[in-house]
Amino acid sequence: MTLGQHLRVFICVVVMGCIVGFVLNGKEIETESPYIDYVKAQQWPFNEELLIGEVFDGHYELTYWEYFTARNGQHVVQFTGKYDEQQDIYQFVVEEDYTGFTIGAVKQNNILLPPDQKWNFVKTLTTKKASKSGEFLAGI
Repeated sequence: MTLGQHLRVFICVVVMGCIVGFVLNGKEIETESPYIDYVKAQQWPFNEELLIGEVFDGHYELTYWEYFTARNGQHVVQFTGKYDEQQDIYQFVVEEDYTGFTIGAVKQNNILLPPDQKWNFVKTLTTKKASKSGEFLAGI
């Protein structure tokens, strides 16, 4: 086989792998959901005067919220935010009856943070960039 034929076979295998992966791991993602509204309206764990939505909107330049149901049935709200060259992802696991939530996985530039680093990183958002008005957020 020629190099061109090898390349075509490789591209077909990659495309088919992506299609099979999407079908097997597919989940319905929503960008508007009562679960997203619930998480945004909750108090920031390290400063009860702030709401989660306010902290994220005040710190990140580009933000994206989405909701999905995990394979195990958990209701997950995922926030993705970009600040300078860094992209952060937070997952919140919300109780079905909106009685509580936990901060699940946190990724920084696609690297999953271990629990101790996760909490230290989340704490720093309270003291980093202020708000869009330029006022610094209250520290811990």
